[in-house]
Amino acid sequence: MSRAEASASATLTSLLDAVGDTLLTPLEAPFGLDVPVDELEILDPPHPIGAVPRTMLFAIGAGPDSPEAEAALTVAAEAGYTALVVKLHGKDPAGLRSLAREQGIALLAADDEVNWRHLDGLLSAVLATRSGHGPAGGDGEWDDLFDLANATAAQLHGAVAIMDDRYRIIAYSTISGQPTDEARRQGILGREVPQAFRAVHADPRLRQRPCPVRFTGHGTLPRVAVGILAGRVVLGSLWVIDADDSLGPEGERTLQDAADLAALRLLRHRNSRDLARRAREQALRGALLGEDLPHTGALGSPGPGFVVAAFEHAETESDVSEPEMAHIIELITGYAQVQHFRASTVQLDGVVYTLLPADPSTAGAVGGALASSVLERIRVMLGVRLRAGIGGHAATLSAVQRSRQEADTALGVLAHRGQDHAVADFQEVRAESFFLRLRADLDAFDEVRPVGLEAMREHDALNGTEYTSTVYAYLRCLGDSARAAAEMYVHPNTLRYRIKRAGELFGIDLKDPDEALLLWLRLRLQH
Repeated sequence: MSRAEASASATLTSLLDAVGDTLLTPLEAPFGLDVPVDELEILDPPHPIGAVPRTMLFAIGAGPDSPEAEAALTVAAEAGYTALVVKLHGKDPAGLRSLAREQGIALLAADDEVNWRHLDGLLSAVLATRSGHGPAGGDGEWDDLFDLANATAAQLHGAVAIMDDRYRIIAYSTISGQPTDEARRQGILGREVPQAFRAVHADPRLRQRPCPVRFTGHGTLPRVAVGILAGRVVLGSLWVIDADDSLGPEGERTLQDAADLAALRLLRHRNSRDLARRAREQALRGALLGEDLPHTGALGSPGPGFVVAAFEHAETESDVSEPEMAHIIELITGYAQVQHFRASTVQLDGVVYTLLPADPSTAGAVGGALASSVLERIRVMLGVRLRAGIGGHAATLSAVQRSRQEADTALGVLAHRGQDHAVADFQEVRAESFFLRLRADLDAFDEVRPVGLEAMREHDALNGTEYTSTVYAYLRCLGDSARAAAEMYVHPNTLRYRIKRAGELFGIDLKDPDEALLLWLRLRLQH
């Protein structure tokens, strides 16, 4: 039986784009996904399927390894159908996939948890929208959730509100004269469900299936609500005030249809938002790695430039779970985008990187302000201690890799210090980072040691003398005996005598600039 009629402008691609890969996954597409779909039909044995080409057939109750599914696919292909949709339920579809390739028909898998009626409603809405045969007013009107809320309120004679999965009120009806209450007024004013009523909106029945649920009491007018679902994904809920308790079965069906349309609209928004987010993440990952990717335009024009902030878990003895890390990334992303809507965030090799627009004079301050607020918020909310490194200013996207490397270097300085819940700006720790790298390099050349250094240390250790600290002070003060003596709390003559004796006893020659530099580096790196 036919479930929807539409123009050939709808394709498998447009249907998949509309509902997202959460609900439908293509398994085989012998002729690609840009093939037309005009109708939806349900497999209804023993009734034969209709001979209408360009139809999508729902194989309800036929497993991918069942003879019924193979027979339906063969008949559908012979009738010129576009696709067969099955649920896998853990079964291997290899045989059916092979048959689909042989017969030249697309094979799609529906999410095991999605209600067939719900999937049919979503796809029918897409087809109706494309043909201009959608509910009153055409597709332009129904593309807008406020229009949907008003149309539903007019049909049901009750005020309507649509919430997303974070209790935000994203649309509501504006028809005058319909009963309302304080909870609705507060929600519309704050654009979110008031805290006192969130327990009601979190009712698990709204998350399990797209069936109307009645709510009474709670100091509010009676309401009927339905979850806005996409398979197992909860997108939100749709609520109508039923002040006189008159909403019957027909009204409930209208409410369910409205929820299907709302789900379609929210899925479109979520999919486009997710596509944009994935494009930004991919572009940022490429920029951080120094790859020359063509889609770096997703990060926006450089403008005054960028700065990279890097975040890592400071408590190395305890791992962060995947859900916890996902929450951390979400919080960092949220804070960054509040600071600047063009901010982008991605995780790479266990480190979370955020790219912020910034000019040269404020890059450090911009990154530091974000890092400080993020570290404190995550510590309070999750009990997780992070540290953050801020890179230098990047004038172009090609310079972002260097800013990332500088942010990593700043993190390394904090790790060496043993500091957690701290922020380091590369510009402020660049000298310290240089010596850390130099120490690692010098350790590889252990045989390159200044003349007399080990003998001088041993003498100090055995005799309680201070030749080593005196020589270090003298070098640190660039040969200024008076300043070095002040640091050592000795008379300048005493300091000069010690320098002379160090040369006599240990062969240290501070007049040789190369030897003096090598000696100073070794002493500096050991302090």
